[in-house]
Amino acid sequence: QRKGQPVSRHIAIFSAMDPNDLDEIEAGLWILKDNPHALRFSVSRNLALDEIPGPHPDFVVMADIKDTAALAAYKAHPLYAESIRRVRPLRDIRVAADLMVEDPS
Repeated sequence: QRKGQPVSRHIAIFSAMDPNDLDEIEAGLWILKDNPHALRFSVSRNLALDEIPGPHPDFVVMADIKDTAALAAYKAHPLYAESIRRVRPLRDIRVAADLMVEDPS
């Protein structure tokens, strides 16, 4: 990858059903850091500083991936399935988006 080249960015936003499960959800999301198809990966807890009323998710996951073929491989990887297995039963909301963005590196 070269700076300025387009990459696929996968963003997923999660909320927990039970606030007591936040650490377990975060651990389940961090499994994805070892997925070899991600160029960059992060899990962040929402600081919930937005003053506009409405739902405030607990986590944002972001992965930059070389292209849409690598994105499909990222989602087909066993670590992706393992993360889903751990997190799905504990989450309330999941919203995901896949975008093409300029590679920041």
